[in-house]
Amino acid sequence: MSQGRESRQSEGGEARSLDWPSRIEKALERGLFVLHGQRIVDVVSGATMRHELFLRMVSRERLIPAGEFVMAAEEFGSIREIDRWVVGRAIEIAATGHPVDVNLSVRSTGDDMLALIRGLIAQAEADPQDLVFELGEEQLAAAMDTHGKFVRALRDLGCRIALDGFVEGRRGASMLNKLPIDYVKLDRSALTDLAADRGKHRALTSAVLQAHWSGQRVIAQGVEDLVTLQLLEGLGVDEAQGYVLGAPESVESLLGATV
Repeated sequence: MSQGRESRQSEGGEARSLDWPSRIEKALERGLFVLHGQRIVDVVSGATMRHELFLRMVSRERLIPAGEFVMAAEEFGSIREIDRWVVGRAIEIAATGHPVDVNLSVRSTGDDMLALIRGLIAQAEADPQDLVFELGEEQLAAAMDTHGKFVRALRDLGCRIALDGFVEGRRGASMLNKLPIDYVKLDRSALTDLAADRGKHRALTSAVLQAHWSGQRVIAQGVEDLVTLQLLEGLGVDEAQGYVLGAPESVESLLGATV
């Protein structure tokens, strides 16, 4: 799950010695998790396509991004319960007509999660096409057979799938051909020094062509400046996300108090 990996991370995170399992358990019990959303826009038109949802834990000092506790959640198993909460909230939001991107840990890609998603969509009367589930390329590749079944089942349900952290190459091409993937999100490293690095231009162009050849739309994440944003259209990138387009904001402020 990558609920905290937006393009800028909070500084001064809690020490590693903090008792994250206990804090996560308390946050789940006391309703101390909140979601923020960041715009994903069409590069050509500038229209907002969806919002990617990021998880935060409420503390006395600040809102703690998931990047600071997600590894502990993965290690101690609470990631599944967190993912269930996030998915439930995301489906509520989608049911209001606001399309969203939701990050999932591959640890949650089982029959229980699939049944939850199916049931909540039916209960909320949400349009499955307003839900994009993101799975990390590296994690997904580690167990293609098992996780691939989950991806296909979600796609059959009508939801859409994004492959996060895509890098042009043999592994990525194989996954795009084998799985019903709708979007690829370029690895953040693809945009580093893009304006000055011709090699990055060639690599990004190759990745975009590879994805388009397989039928996916390409999303550039971590877009930090206007120069990079202006380059993306010429390189064939379809959608963009990053601080130059807007920082993550609370779901309530972005979408209204009704959600």
